Amino acid sequence: MPAIKNIWNDGHFRGFFRGNGLNVLKVAPESAIKFYAYETLKNFIGTVRGGEKSDIGGGGRLLAGGIAGAVAQTAIYPMDLVKTRLQTCICEGGKAPSVGKLSRDIWIQEGPRAFYRGLVPSLLGIIPYAGIDLAAYETLKDMSKTYILGDNDPGPLVQLSCGTISGALGATCVYPLQVIRTRMQAQHMNADAAYKGMSDVFWRTLKIEGLRGFYKGIFPNLLKVVPSASITYLVYESMKKSLDLD
Repeated sequence: MPAIKNIWNDGHFRGFFRGNGLNVLKVAPESAIKFYAYETLKNFIGTVRGGEKSDIGGGGRLLAGGIAGAVAQTAIYPMDLVKTRLQTCICEGGKAPSVGKLSRDIWIQEGPRAFYRGLVPSLLGIIPYAGIDLAAYETLKDMSKTYILGDNDPGPLVQLSCGTISGALGATCVYPLQVIRTRMQAQHMNADAAYKGMSDVFWRTLKIEGLRGFYKGIFPNLLKVVPSASITYLVYESMKKSLDLD
């Protein structure tokens, strides 16, 4: 609640949507790359094993999902960092800087490497997150066919349920790494007492806030991830059928 009050005081209703335009621009290619890479890797793993992509098992799904997540995250990471800076900046009069101005300031004041600040913890988090998320979703979908639906295809309700569980499971497992990544993204490289790296964030957080510090904000994160993941999978399955990609 104090966070909500601070955001309201800083930018009123629009403050809750600061950086959302860039977030939408980021999510579109990120999702496209992730799902394309995942399906391609499933085919590749299935071919290597001499079977079909649907028979690669839980380990194959984890591997394909993890690599797909890493590829997608690396491709869009600079946009993710700028989005985080937009969301966390304290602005005079509630007016945030433009994406172009903020990007130029980062480039001039901190250098091009700043756009990849926090990439390592991000990849360490996204690989298991994407792997768990995608593998759990497909495993749950297959289980629904085996134990509940028989030969019938899962409907929207089942797809939403599978996406909800898989998204919540993946997000909870890797959340501490997301906290470390976000803190590195939000802080300027040349700021006083700037974090020296991933391990510095870890030890400072542990020393000052304890283990609970690594789960700060997990509740609003789950409120975001659960509907986002479930809706994404529902739309993805619908588009696959519409485009005859099953």
